[in-house]
Amino acid sequence: MPTLETERLLLRDFALTDWDELNALVSDPSVTRFMHFAHWDEAKRREWFTWLVQNANNPKTDAYNWAMTLKSNGMLIGWLFIGGPRRPLEAGCGYALHQHFWGQGYMPETLRAAIEYEFSTLGTRRITAECETQNTASARVMQKSGMVHEGTFYEPDFEGNWAHRHHYAISKQDRASL
Repeated sequence: MPTLETERLLLRDFALTDWDELNALVSDPSVTRFMHFAHWDEAKRREWFTWLVQNANNPKTDAYNWAMTLKSNGMLIGWLFIGGPRRPLEAGCGYALHQHFWGQGYMPETLRAAIEYEFSTLGTRRITAECETQNTASARVMQKSGMVHEGTFYEPDFEGNWAHRHHYAISKQDRASL
Protein backbone atom coordinates (compact mmCIF):
# COMPACT_ATOMS: atom_id res chain seq x y z
CA MET A 1 0.00 0.00 0.00
CA PRO A 2 1.35 3.43 -0.80
CA THR A 3 2.21 6.00 1.84
CA LEU A 4 0.47 9.34 1.41
CA GLU A 5 1.86 12.58 2.76
CA THR A 6 0.03 15.77 3.68
CA GLU A 7 1.35 18.96 5.21
CA ARG A 8 1.28 17.51 8.74
CA LEU A 9 0.64 13.79 8.35
CA LEU A 10 1.86 10.52 6.92
CA LEU A 11 -0.79 7.97 5.97
CA ARG A 12 0.81 4.54 6.06
CA ASP A 13 0.15 0.84 6.54
CA PHE A 14 -0.66 -0.38 10.00
CA ALA A 15 2.15 -2.26 11.75
CA LEU A 16 2.02 -4.69 14.66
CA THR A 17 3.50 -1.96 16.88
CA ASP A 18 0.33 0.15 16.34
CA TRP A 19 -1.93 -2.12 18.41
CA ASP A 20 -1.90 -0.17 21.68
CA GLU A 21 -2.57 3.19 20.04
CA LEU A 22 -5.24 1.89 17.65
CA ASN A 23 -6.95 -0.13 20.39
CA ALA A 24 -7.06 2.97 22.61
CA LEU A 25 -8.58 4.96 19.73
CA VAL A 26 -11.34 2.52 18.77
CA SER A 27 -12.21 1.66 22.37
CA ASP A 28 -12.66 5.31 23.40
CA PRO A 29 -16.43 5.85 23.82
CA SER A 30 -16.14 9.55 22.95
CA VAL A 31 -14.57 8.63 19.60
CA THR A 32 -16.79 5.68 18.74
CA ARG A 33 -20.19 6.69 20.11
CA PHE A 34 -21.58 7.00 16.56
CA MET A 35 -19.65 4.08 15.08
CA HIS A 36 -19.83 0.31 14.87
CA PHE A 37 -16.64 0.09 16.97
CA ALA A 38 -18.72 1.10 20.01
CA HIS A 39 -20.19 -2.42 20.05
CA TRP A 40 -16.88 -4.28 19.75
CA ASP A 41 -15.01 -5.97 22.56
CA GLU A 42 -11.22 -6.25 22.69
CA ALA A 43 -11.22 -9.65 20.96
CA LYS A 44 -13.16 -8.22 18.00
CA ARG A 45 -10.85 -5.18 17.84
CA ARG A 46 -7.79 -7.48 17.92
CA GLU A 47 -9.23 -9.64 15.12
CA TRP A 48 -9.83 -6.52 13.00
CA PHE A 49 -6.35 -5.18 13.75
CA THR A 50 -4.73 -8.47 12.73
CA TRP A 51 -6.68 -8.31 9.47
CA LEU A 52 -5.55 -4.67 8.91
CA VAL A 53 -1.89 -5.62 9.22
CA GLN A 54 -2.23 -8.71 7.03
CA ASN A 55 -4.37 -6.99 4.39
CA ALA A 56 -1.83 -4.19 3.96
CA ASN A 57 0.40 -6.70 2.15
CA ASN A 58 -2.37 -7.96 -0.14
CA PRO A 59 -1.67 -6.71 -3.69
CA LYS A 60 -5.28 -7.44 -4.68
CA THR A 61 -6.95 -5.48 -1.90
CA ASP A 62 -10.02 -3.47 -2.83
CA ALA A 63 -9.59 -1.01 0.05
CA TYR A 64 -6.94 0.85 1.99
CA ASN A 65 -6.82 1.23 5.75
CA TRP A 66 -4.34 3.95 6.57
CA ALA A 67 -2.75 4.70 9.91
CA MET A 68 -2.82 8.49 10.31
CA THR A 69 0.45 9.54 11.91
CA LEU A 70 1.98 12.89 12.75
CA LYS A 71 5.02 13.76 10.64
CA SER A 72 6.61 15.49 13.62
CA ASN A 73 6.85 12.43 15.87
CA GLY A 74 5.19 9.42 14.18
CA MET A 75 2.33 9.29 16.71
CA LEU A 76 -0.72 7.39 15.45
CA ILE A 77 -3.70 9.75 15.76
CA GLY A 78 -6.33 8.13 13.58
CA TRP A 79 -7.56 5.62 11.03
CA LEU A 80 -8.90 6.11 7.52
CA PHE A 81 -10.62 3.49 5.36
CA ILE A 82 -11.32 4.09 1.69
CA GLY A 83 -12.28 1.65 -1.04
CA GLY A 84 -14.62 -1.26 -1.54
CA PRO A 85 -15.59 -3.90 -4.06
CA ARG A 86 -17.15 -1.41 -6.51
CA ARG A 87 -13.86 0.47 -7.12
CA PRO A 88 -13.12 2.12 -9.58
CA LEU A 89 -16.78 3.03 -10.05
CA GLU A 90 -17.30 3.94 -6.41
CA ALA A 91 -15.45 3.82 -3.09
CA GLY A 92 -16.73 4.29 0.42
CA CYS A 93 -14.81 5.78 3.30
CA GLY A 94 -14.78 5.88 7.07
CA TYR A 95 -12.50 7.33 9.71
CA ALA A 96 -11.77 7.86 13.39
CA LEU A 97 -9.57 10.47 15.04
CA HIS A 98 -8.14 10.62 18.56
CA GLN A 99 -10.21 13.19 20.47
CA HIS A 100 -7.12 15.25 21.41
CA PHE A 101 -6.81 16.14 17.70
CA TRP A 102 -10.44 17.08 17.03
CA GLY A 103 -11.13 20.53 15.62
CA GLN A 104 -7.62 21.04 14.24
CA GLY A 105 -8.28 20.18 10.59
CA TYR A 106 -6.50 16.81 10.58
CA MET A 107 -9.44 14.78 9.31
CA PRO A 108 -10.35 17.02 6.33
CA GLU A 109 -6.62 17.20 5.47
CA THR A 110 -6.48 13.40 5.49
CA LEU A 111 -9.70 12.85 3.59
CA ARG A 112 -8.79 15.37 0.88
CA ALA A 113 -5.45 13.59 0.32
CA ALA A 114 -7.16 10.19 0.07
CA ILE A 115 -9.83 11.55 -2.29
CA GLU A 116 -7.16 13.04 -4.52
CA TYR A 117 -5.25 9.75 -4.57
CA GLU A 118 -8.41 7.79 -5.41
CA PHE A 119 -9.32 10.09 -8.28
CA SER A 120 -5.89 10.83 -9.75
CA THR A 121 -4.07 7.51 -9.24
CA LEU A 122 -6.70 4.79 -8.94
CA GLY A 123 -9.26 6.23 -11.35
CA THR A 124 -12.12 6.06 -8.85
CA ARG A 125 -15.13 7.96 -10.17
CA ARG A 126 -17.14 8.57 -7.00
CA ILE A 127 -16.53 8.45 -3.24
CA THR A 128 -19.26 8.16 -0.63
CA ALA A 129 -19.43 8.47 3.14
CA GLU A 130 -22.09 8.50 5.81
CA CYS A 131 -22.47 9.46 9.43
CA GLU A 132 -25.19 9.30 12.03
CA THR A 133 -27.21 12.51 12.09
CA GLN A 134 -26.04 13.40 15.61
CA ASN A 135 -22.41 13.29 14.46
CA THR A 136 -22.29 16.87 13.18
CA ALA A 137 -18.48 16.98 13.38
CA SER A 138 -18.16 14.09 10.94
CA ALA A 139 -20.68 15.71 8.58
CA ARG A 140 -18.58 18.88 8.69
CA VAL A 141 -15.43 16.89 7.80
CA MET A 142 -17.19 15.56 4.71
CA GLN A 143 -18.33 19.05 3.72
CA LYS A 144 -14.83 20.52 4.21
CA SER A 145 -13.49 17.72 2.02
CA GLY A 146 -15.72 18.76 -0.87
CA MET A 147 -18.43 16.14 -0.38
CA VAL A 148 -22.08 17.04 -0.98
CA HIS A 149 -25.03 15.96 1.16
CA GLU A 150 -27.23 13.57 -0.85
CA GLY A 151 -29.86 12.71 1.73
CA THR A 152 -30.66 11.34 5.15
CA PHE A 153 -31.94 7.81 5.64
CA TYR A 154 -32.91 5.47 8.45
CA GLU A 155 -30.96 2.30 7.71
CA PRO A 156 -28.55 -0.30 9.13
CA ASP A 157 -24.80 -0.11 8.84
CA PHE A 158 -22.85 -3.15 7.59
CA GLU A 159 -23.22 -4.79 11.03
CA GLY A 160 -26.97 -4.25 11.30
CA ASN A 161 -26.94 -1.23 13.65
CA TRP A 162 -29.93 0.96 12.69
CA ALA A 163 -29.71 4.78 12.79
CA HIS A 164 -30.59 7.92 10.88
CA ARG A 165 -27.59 8.64 8.66
CA HIS A 166 -26.51 11.52 6.44
CA HIS A 167 -25.10 10.41 3.09
CA TYR A 168 -22.39 12.45 1.34
CA ALA A 169 -20.55 11.96 -1.94
CA ILE A 170 -18.10 13.53 -4.33
CA SER A 171 -17.42 12.59 -7.93
CA LYS A 172 -14.21 12.91 -9.88
CA GLN A 173 -15.98 15.37 -12.17
CA ASP A 174 -17.19 17.49 -9.24
CA ARG A 175 -13.71 17.47 -7.65
CA ALA A 176 -12.19 18.80 -10.89
CA SER A 177 -14.52 21.82 -10.77
CA LEU A 178 -13.59 22.80 -7.18
